[in-house]
Amino acid sequence: MSKLKGKVALVSGSGRGIGRAIALKLASEGAQVVINDLDAEPGDAVVDEIKAAGGEAVAVNGSVTEPGFADRFVGAAIERFGGLDIIVNNAGYTWDSTIQKMTDEQFQAMLDLHLVARFRIMRAAAEPIRVMAKKEAEAGREVFRKVVNISSIAGLYGNAGQASYSSAKASLAWAAGETAQVK
Repeated sequence: MSKLKGKVALVSGSGRGIGRAIALKLASEGAQVVINDLDAEPGDAVVDEIKAAGGEAVAVNGSVTEPGFADRFVGAAIERFGGLDIIVNNAGYTWDSTIQKMTDEQFQAMLDLHLVARFRIMRAAAEPIRVMAKKEAEAGREVFRKVVNISSIAGLYGNAGQASYSSAKASLAWAAGETAQVK
């Protein structure tokens, strides 16, 4: 299959679980994929799996919350594959605790991971995408790009012990509605 031939995708948290499945599916459809996992071993394993199947992939492993990560992640897509068409912000985990026992560190960690890191990745991608879109428009081409921010039902209805996680996921749902309104 080659529905996505010539497209470049970023998938955070793609060394395992849902992110891995998304990355493998994008690659099977022809996309060149930038893989990310907190740990190098699973991230590199997905790159190897994609390459073994005849696809193209590169890993940018490490925490999406690290300073400079977003620029490295987006930069890998531009430098290695020459573009950026799809962003899947998937990296995440929960750090559950009842609100009376939750520390500021726990609350902030969930916001940093599930909200701030995604903002930074999209911000890092904004200028390169603007430049590419301008060149495409000048050439008479219209290219549609996609951003997928993986959220959770906990963002809509909350979940016991997940005040921080639910807050971050709710912010994603609200932001998606707001950005959909931007023309």
